[in-house]
Amino acid sequence: MKNFRQVLTSLAILLVCISSATAQEIFEQESNLFSTRELKTRVPAPSGAKILIKSALTLRGELRISTSTDPNVSVVYTKKARTKSKSTAIDYIDQIAINLSKMSGGARLELRAPNPAPWGETEVGLIEAVVIVPEFCQVEVEAAYFDIQADGPFESFKVPSSMGRLNVAYVTEELQLITANRRVNVENISGKIKVATTNSELMARNIRGTNGQASFRNENGDISILGISGEINVKNSYGRIEIDQFEATGDNSFVNGQYGPVEIFVSKIGDARLSLTNRYEDIELSVPSNVSAFLALVVEEDGKIEVSNFSFKADLVQKNRLSLVAGDGKASITGSVRGKGNLYVRGYQPED
Repeated sequence: MKNFRQVLTSLAILLVCISSATAQEIFEQESNLFSTRELKTRVPAPSGAKILIKSALTLRGELRISTSTDPNVSVVYTKKARTKSKSTAIDYIDQIAINLSKMSGGARLELRAPNPAPWGETEVGLIEAVVIVPEFCQVEVEAAYFDIQADGPFESFKVPSSMGRLNVAYVTEELQLITANRRVNVENISGKIKVATTNSELMARNIRGTNGQASFRNENGDISILGISGEINVKNSYGRIEIDQFEATGDNSFVNGQYGPVEIFVSKIGDARLSLTNRYEDIELSVPSNVSAFLALVVEEDGKIEVSNFSFKADLVQKNRLSLVAGDGKASITGSVRGKGNLYVRGYQPED
């Protein structure tokens, strides 16, 4: 009996050692970067569920989020440490954890690490994760130092505050992306829209604002939008604004630039209202040659106004101010340039 107990004890110790060794299996992925093998976890969640992803501020990494028809949230991830020795990496990785759990109406994914972090300024703890969620769910991410690539369809997708690169596609009802100093790219978005960054590029494609103004902000960086409909509120400074294939609707579309050129190609305007302002750079506006609009255009003393390629009647002509009516004057377009800069309005022949 005694020997049997000794055998069981030895077996238990052996199993613990094997389990511990497996859990801590770490390899050097590249010089000074150590990683676990892929780890997996999942919980059930229905379509339309709310998915909250929250990370400790001491972690960095990458999140790739996609959707499927499977009524589960599944996560495949690796934990990593950038440091000089494997033993130190094991210690750091052992203090990083992922917890995926059910919550009321959805699921919660937590990326955990100590605060303050055990790694120094030249070291880092990392997580790289692939997160698969049900189609048309609501996703909110609080992971300040993670790059995010997300491909829906999502009902809503929100990143209220970030310092990472953001690349999001296919959102049907609401998009909110706020980052700084990093590039943002959004595509195939509709509903309520707010996107902002600084000191980098903001690019948008196939946008349909259906709940108020679609808002885009970029301080010290370019804004490029290809294909957008609805009301817009676009603002930047020290960067170019380019808006192509704009179908304007409603009474509240504004484009405000400073110290960078503004170029807008309007494909449709109907009876909408559009206001354009800039400082110390040109505005170039292209409209259909059959446009029906009242236009009020203003520049300062060093600027000039040029209108061409569509029929209009002048209502007011002054050196730095021009008011005119094209067609029945259904739409309203105002444009002004403060400081040195010119204002150009050109008609083009619309396609049949």
